[in-house]
Amino acid sequence: MGVKKSMKLLTLGIVSVAGLGVLAGCGASTGSSNGTSNGSSNNSNQTATGTSDIPQGITLHVLSYWQPQEMTVIKQLAAQWGKEHGDTVVVQQNTATGNAKFSNWAQMVRAGTGPDVAIAMPSDNLGVFYQEGLLAPATLMNPSDYPASVAEGVKIAGKYYAYPVAAQSVALMYNKKEIPTPPKTWNDFVQDANKYGFAMAQEQFYYDYVFIGGMGGYIFKDNNGTLDPNDIGLDNQGAIAGFSLLHDMDAKYHWMNPSVNQSIATSRFDSGKVGMFISGPWDVAAAQKAGIDVGVAPIPTLPNGKPGTPLISNLTAIVSAKTKYMDAAQSLAQYLTNASAELQYFKADTDLPALTSLQTNSAITSDPIAKGFVDQLNTAVPSPNIAQMNAVYSAQDIILSIINGKLSPEAGAKQFVQNIKSAISVMEG
Repeated sequence: MGVKKSMKLLTLGIVSVAGLGVLAGCGASTGSSNGTSNGSSNNSNQTATGTSDIPQGITLHVLSYWQPQEMTVIKQLAAQWGKEHGDTVVVQQNTATGNAKFSNWAQMVRAGTGPDVAIAMPSDNLGVFYQEGLLAPATLMNPSDYPASVAEGVKIAGKYYAYPVAAQSVALMYNKKEIPTPPKTWNDFVQDANKYGFAMAQEQFYYDYVFIGGMGGYIFKDNNGTLDPNDIGLDNQGAIAGFSLLHDMDAKYHWMNPSVNQSIATSRFDSGKVGMFISGPWDVAAAQKAGIDVGVAPIPTLPNGKPGTPLISNLTAIVSAKTKYMDAAQSLAQYLTNASAELQYFKADTDLPALTSLQTNSAITSDPIAKGFVDQLNTAVPSPNIAQMNAVYSAQDIILSIINGKLSPEAGAKQFVQNIKSAISVMEG
């Protein structure tokens, strides 16, 4: 599977890196070659509800956070859109790295030199951009075209602020040479894990939420599409049951020990030492290269009979709130994320489509690995996109104390929430 290794970074703490960079207003932009200033106000003559008011002869700028494989497609699509409207689209590859990898977009928009559209922006970053007033609502985005969990991932305060273009979550990766049929129930999973072994990045909340959420916990209360950062459900009875399950994986079942992190878990699966592994598309290619006959399936039901709840990470196209050409930018963002575009991205680098209509496309269903990850999206849940999600990741170190028994699941869950609330207080100053 051609999904690039760097995709892992989009889901493992990028929220805190990008978010804190934006909030602090720091992080030097090394991707400023995208060009011209877009001004500081919208064109009041544009309605942002259609394409009839798109002027001819303008130049739009797109900043891509994707890889070279997708860049080829993006440039072709941008040129097509420009030809249709009599305009020019300049597409630039993001070159910023580290703390500035995603916050550079915000820095450029603040300075009035930002691109009109950015593509392959992880939805985790939307909250901090929204908070600063840098995002324009995605006025041409139709939420009914996407699975609810995907659409909710780009919704903030009741409005949609991005066009999903690819969706992914972790799922159960298994060695088909040892396990021809993946387990579907918890009892079957336990039997297979006892016999063939199991590993995961148990120190990272992103992976652990499969069990914490599946057993009944929640991150922030969702009040009809508006997340409440003051209502944290990571210490309720369901969350405590999830933490207990994580502890049992080491202390009761002995599948792992507390030192098993993402690197070790990946190595154990790639070397054939364990038959099952929870991870995402970014780890498939390395396992295959190591000779593992990789299978992908939804995570089995948990002890409560309910499915696990991986967090969905959306890649999106976003429109700058400061573009001078709002109608044009909205039209271009929609064009770069329509069904034809998403299918081309999949064929270029196996990026899993966000649109519901493509999940039954033969190009996806004929690829068993892609289909396994797409099937997992049915029970996955949107990763909170509000700025306060940074605090959750910054407080996740407490999870290791629960796994190694230094704190009970009850005490650890309570401390986790207290640490999150403290981090939010610091953020909000």
